[in-house]
Amino acid sequence: VHLIGPGGYDILKAIDETGSISGAARRLGMSYRFVWNYIDKMEKTSGMKLVEAWKGGRGRGGAKLTPEGKMLLQYYEEIMREMNEVANKWSKYLDSKLVINKGINRRQE
Repeated sequence: VHLIGPGGYDILKAIDETGSISGAARRLGMSYRFVWNYIDKMEKTSGMKLVEAWKGGRGRGGAKLTPEGKMLLQYYEEIMREMNEVANKWSKYLDSKLVINKGINRRQE
């Protein structure tokens, strides 16, 4: 099940850091409507409330991540850490094979 990708992560992270949907939209160079619709789609897909937003007039409205929203951020960060670890291991392995192959090719020339 695909719960979150880089775009959703960026949106949730920006909301968490700015405390508002409009602040997140500004930071990411997106429209408020786009960010709101993206959140709505993520919530419908996951079946979880991810963002709690409140209205309050100029400067008084805001948003914060629900515990499930924070959990989803942590989930994505952990997946990315694990993927980077695997990529680094494979990169080192493949680099060592390339060095060995270059050495073999040089000896044959």
